[in-house]
Amino acid sequence: MPQAAGRPAILYTAAHGGFAREAVPLGGGAAVCDRLVEEWSRTRPFEFRLITPSILGPAAPRGADLVRFGERDYADFCRAFERAATREILRHDPAATTVLSNDISEGPDFAALGRAGFRVFTIYHVDVVAYVAAIYGRNRIAPETTVRWYRRLRPLLPPITRLIWEKQEASVRHSRGLIVPSAGMRDVLLRCYPECAPEKIHVLPWGAWEDSPAPPAGILRQEFGIPEGARVLLTLSRISPEKGQDLLLESLLDWDPPDLWVFICGAAAYMQGRKFEQKLRKIAARLRNTRVIFPGHVTGERKRAFFALADLYIFPSRYESYGLTLLEALAAGVPAVCLDSPGARSVMREEFGAVVAPDQLRSAIQAMLASERRGAMSRAAREFAAANRFADQAARLAKILI
Repeated sequence: MPQAAGRPAILYTAAHGGFAREAVPLGGGAAVCDRLVEEWSRTRPFEFRLITPSILGPAAPRGADLVRFGERDYADFCRAFERAATREILRHDPAATTVLSNDISEGPDFAALGRAGFRVFTIYHVDVVAYVAAIYGRNRIAPETTVRWYRRLRPLLPPITRLIWEKQEASVRHSRGLIVPSAGMRDVLLRCYPECAPEKIHVLPWGAWEDSPAPPAGILRQEFGIPEGARVLLTLSRISPEKGQDLLLESLLDWDPPDLWVFICGAAAYMQGRKFEQKLRKIAARLRNTRVIFPGHVTGERKRAFFALADLYIFPSRYESYGLTLLEALAAGVPAVCLDSPGARSVMREEFGAVVAPDQLRSAIQAMLASERRGAMSRAAREFAAANRFADQAARLAKILI
């Protein structure tokens, strides 16, 4: 497409980009990349090119490979993509090229691009340092503490840790702008990297994208034999420890009502997914009355049918930077109960749901299912999603880049 005079071309690097949309549970970063490409291809704010793992040629993994890699294989992929993407970017004129990285650990060599004079912007779908502190440190160590410790202990730590602390610090230092989905994530980054200028961090809550209408929920009721009058809880994400589906199931053990159906939609993904799925199935087997169904990874019309089926969306993540599926649920008019996280706090309003601690999850679900306000909550959820459109945030990001 023709390039407007004086505007830089955009090289958009995405380690999880370029795969068939929603074919495998690659996560929110892949979904945002797909939608940005779709939106910018429609609105044409600038010329851009997507750099994906296909740049690795015959060694390029499939999307299904990525979600099955162990730690070592995934680290090898990150480094291979970093080298290939950086080589490709360095072939371009830095005076006429802006780099947008969809990744941190999987991103290009930020320092090399900074030295070469490229304008680099990095999207933070996840603050990797905060994620590690929350999941592996069980929130007992502040993210900024791990940054200080890493700088002192770096010579003693395995090379794989560089993909977490060094890559994130390099992205902060050498990017012209950091794109984050919530004010909470911005605040954590400023605590970890006090040398970072606050105006360098742009808060862009991604919002909801438009989808075609959902098919009738009766299709799923017939498929699973759900009786009339049964109440349906829905979670929809990859199956992985940080997503907290175990916290939902454990909260139901002492309640276990016979008219409750729980759908845990998603597939095991990334390093701990399969082991975690086994744990979930063991907990589910302890529920004698409540029905727990694992439909697998759902997409397209089938995903929208699950939203139409649900009485309540449960968002039990231990760590969540934003929560794209939460926005999809709200757009479908499904009230939600969320565990407290930066992502949940940035989205939820009491008009259509609740943000609670883990020990309050069951009581919040009971109260919401019994509430006479669920009809009003459904309308408020739809209105909120309609007022927070992904297309508007894509346009804001385009202005930042140019």
